[in-house]
Amino acid sequence: MIGMHLESHEVFCAVVEYGSVTKAAIALHMTQSTASRHLQALEDEYGGLLCERSALGLTLTPLGRALYPYSCDLVNCHARSKEELLRLRQEGGDIAVGATQSIGEYLLPRILGRVRKQHPHANIRMRISNTAGILEDLQRHRIDIALVEGVVHQPGDLQVTRWRTDELVLVCGHDHPFATLDAIVLQDLIGQPLLMREEGSGTREVTEVALENVGLLSSLSVAMELGSIQAIKSAIEAGLGIAFLSKLTIEEECASRRLRVLPIRDFRVTRHLSIVERPERYAKWIVKSFLHFLQSATA
Repeated sequence: MIGMHLESHEVFCAVVEYGSVTKAAIALHMTQSTASRHLQALEDEYGGLLCERSALGLTLTPLGRALYPYSCDLVNCHARSKEELLRLRQEGGDIAVGATQSIGEYLLPRILGRVRKQHPHANIRMRISNTAGILEDLQRHRIDIALVEGVVHQPGDLQVTRWRTDELVLVCGHDHPFATLDAIVLQDLIGQPLLMREEGSGTREVTEVALENVGLLSSLSVAMELGSIQAIKSAIEAGLGIAFLSKLTIEEECASRRLRVLPIRDFRVTRHLSIVERPERYAKWIVKSFLHFLQSATA
């Protein structure tokens, strides 16, 4: 109804500009009868004739002369608003991204750097938490999109898309007795102090499910629960235990020989990294652009 009302003002302004309903209709790519109905709708709304037709042409009535500048302002403001929103969509906007630690600290910065380069005026915010916290933020509209690891248990009306595959590997310090071995078997884990993330962590859940599936979880001892990947890596270096960590998070420490990946025979832990979205009637343009960058960074 608002669009129809605005179109009636557009017709009125065109009629005044071109001097006739017929010419205005041609300029607006509509039939003369449609243009006449729009003009009639305005006259009905404002309670009087806006134009008078005579052999000399079309002239404005006092009511028409009073309305004309306001109609022009309405039409011009609408055009400027469309131009401004288009510029905003092309150049910037704001986006809040939530990510779990493995993704937020080790994958997302490079991707957001590409987004920033493409959209230098965009306002980009990132929140890092565990999987449970990030999904809650998404459902409460604190973030626009979530990147999580592991299984999404409460999708509700959320849309979950698999993004890429990650591997969890057993990590020990270079002074650990296992560090000199080429590989171990699962039973070697019994009696070893295991370091874990906190409850609600996707890394912890995937690790526990994998160990439970081989009947080993109940035989293992969790020595410490730590709230960040960096804390676990520091604890491993300090000789406090071993841990399953994402390959994505240990490249630097392995390259500098501070940590070592310890293969386990006939045992591998993989997980999916997922993009989670709320269905939106009008999704932000910059969110769509960000999704494009994510999909192009799957390698």
